[in-house]
Amino acid sequence: MAKRTYRSANGKSVDFGGLLSQNETVPALGNMNVNARGDEITPDGTITKTREQVMREYHQMSNAQVPQDDRIPESSDDSWTDWEPRAEEDLVKTSEPAVEDAVEEPVAEAAPEPAPEPKPSAGLASAVAASRTVKSTVATKPDAKSTSGVTRL
Repeated sequence: MAKRTYRSANGKSVDFGGLLSQNETVPALGNMNVNARGDEITPDGTITKTREQVMREYHQMSNAQVPQDDRIPESSDDSWTDWEPRAEEDLVKTSEPAVEDAVEEPVAEAAPEPAPEPKPSAGLASAVAASRTVKSTVATKPDAKSTSGVTRL
C-alpha cells in the first residue's frame, strides 16, 4: 500500500492509509449496502460477497457483452408477414363531406368597427397625476421649544 501521510493545516500529520485499513469493515454511508472495502454486506454487517467476487462477476458480465456479427433472430410469431396493404380501389374517395359531418353554421353579421380611441396628449406621468391626488402622510416634527427633556445625547 502506498504511503498516504499528509500534513494538515494545523501542522499535524494524518495517515490516510492507516485510517483506511482500520475502517475497512465499517459500513459505508449510502444505499449500496457495502463496507468501506467494497464487500457487499447485509444490514447486520455480515459479508455476503467479497470485493474480489463482486469484481469477478462484473468482469465476466462485461466480457460477455461483446457484439456478435450473427444473424438477427426473428420472433417465433411471424403472422404479420401475411399482412398486405389495402388496394386503392377498396378505399372510398370522395371530396364531399359525409352527411353526419355537414353542419349548418349560422352566418355571423359583421360587427361595426369600434370608434378609434383618442390619443393622449401628454405622457403617462401626467395621466396618473391627473387621475390621483396624493395626500401627505408625513408627520411634522414638534417644535423643539415645546418639548421638554433631552433631545440629543
